[in-house]
Amino acid sequence: MASPETARLSLAAAITLGLKRGRFYRDAKPGCINLLMEYDEGCLANCMYCGQARSVSLNNPCKNLIRVHWPSYPLREVIRMTEQASSRDRFIQRICIASITHPRAADDMILMVEQIRASLDLEVSALITPTIFCKDHLRRLVNLGVNNITVAVDTATPELFHKLRGQGCRGPHTWERYLFALREIQEVRKNGLPSLGVHLIAGLGETEEEAICFIQTCYDIGARVHLFSFYPERGSALEDRPQPDLMSYRRIQLGRYLIDQGLIRADHMSFTEGNLIDFGLTRVELLDCIRSGIPFMTSGCPGCNRPYANETPGQASVGSFRNYPFPPTKGDIHLIEAQMGF
Repeated sequence: MASPETARLSLAAAITLGLKRGRFYRDAKPGCINLLMEYDEGCLANCMYCGQARSVSLNNPCKNLIRVHWPSYPLREVIRMTEQASSRDRFIQRICIASITHPRAADDMILMVEQIRASLDLEVSALITPTIFCKDHLRRLVNLGVNNITVAVDTATPELFHKLRGQGCRGPHTWERYLFALREIQEVRKNGLPSLGVHLIAGLGETEEEAICFIQTCYDIGARVHLFSFYPERGSALEDRPQPDLMSYRRIQLGRYLIDQGLIRADHMSFTEGNLIDFGLTRVELLDCIRSGIPFMTSGCPGCNRPYANETPGQASVGSFRNYPFPPTKGDIHLIEAQMGF
């Protein structure tokens, strides 16, 4: 079986739907049911940080992704269980379908969206792969009512993209195609929808300046950045790479938030040797933002909080949350201030 008949569920989604047993540290509730498309051939891309990479999976699709294995279920069962769960728990707001790189994926995603939209009264997001999606596919997704389309660019520079996703690792993707897809999505929008998202993974070798400047570029195009912290996937080519320094990640989080809120532009921030040293605001203004806790929460589609996608619950229990899946408490905020040197 393969998509569109089946899909893989994130472990968090499977627990939320009652298909797997488990509990969430600090009672973090997932607001989005994440689906991943699947095929017997696996993903045909070869991204070096991914557990699905062609050279890693060896036709064993999705060994692990975002730290955990993603179990496979019939799509009809997923829809039925999501309908039941969302009627019990209004915290569930959204269902997201993520494409992999496969020749059938674009057409099959459209079939999956049709089934979901016919059965569920939830918002629908599509995480697309521009290498295999054309403008007509995007238009069809918009016409079906998908209200967010996201492109996982992941890297902050074309050089890193080439090295980790493109020809540098025998992969099919190109930086130019991915960024052009953002403009294609803008061209097919209707009345401002769908909203446009870009995934960025901090910690793949970029400087803080490169990350912040890429975030500004995305906002200038009209896309909101969904920020992730790198986590080494078992079996991937980067499994021995460390996570980014937490203080550095906090600075990028705060910089993204300031740009997102229109409070400052990247070109008004200051950098030394690639490190962010001045946000361009007063200390009082920065503390107001920090103490809201919002900059350090998961950024993404409305309702998508991705509990423990960037760290283990064990790391979170000792204060090493990367993206908080709920509003940080006063104690959390005191810790964040210390982590940032405030």
